[in-house]
Amino acid sequence: MAAVAEQLIPPDEESRLTALRRYDVLDTPPDGAFDRITRLASLILETPIAIVSLVDHDRIWFKSTQGLDGLEQIDRDPGLCASAILADEAWVIEDAKSDPRALANPLVAGEFGLRFYAGTALRTHDGYNLGTLCVIDKKPRQLTEQQIHLLEDLAALVVDELELRLAARQQARQATELNDDVVQALTIAKMRFQLGDSAAALDSLDQALASSKRILAELVEDAPTLRRGDPAG
Repeated sequence: MAAVAEQLIPPDEESRLTALRRYDVLDTPPDGAFDRITRLASLILETPIAIVSLVDHDRIWFKSTQGLDGLEQIDRDPGLCASAILADEAWVIEDAKSDPRALANPLVAGEFGLRFYAGTALRTHDGYNLGTLCVIDKKPRQLTEQQIHLLEDLAALVVDELELRLAARQQARQATELNDDVVQALTIAKMRFQLGDSAAALDSLDQALASSKRILAELVEDAPTLRRGDPAG
């Protein structure tokens, strides 16, 4: 991959990349949940192409695409999504042929013929821009303020899906931890009973019960959040 221009690297880049990796989504197979969002973006905003992109260290990887078959990633520099994650608001290029921000992009300068781009950052709940939800057209166009808000709302749904899956994985790990603690405690208690040390056996069971209560309380606390479809933590 090509080196990334310094102006495309946000100040929180190291923390941003750490946040990206906690979701464990890079290089995963196509996913219907994200594909539904890109289909909606393409339909509602009336563009032939919509993409959920994630900006990695030196590449822009596409989690979901509509109208862009066969392309899974591009270099981070000079990708438009790399610029879009630096913006606090939607990043819109109405006509790439006359916009200096886009002239060097291979999708603009090459055979693809990109003319219009609108992307909004996938911002986590702790403030990191992981990538974008963007829409693309091969002809110049404009978006209304309402359409931009719709794009931002759809981007928020992408982040909610990522957060929901992260919370579910965390709950699965907690459940595994609970099971392991109980099995270990029962094994130790059984051994101590067999050795005639009933007091120590009961102590082992008490410790396991306390650990189980703690983990169960955490699982119960997170359960309503997951049922609502809101991201946990």
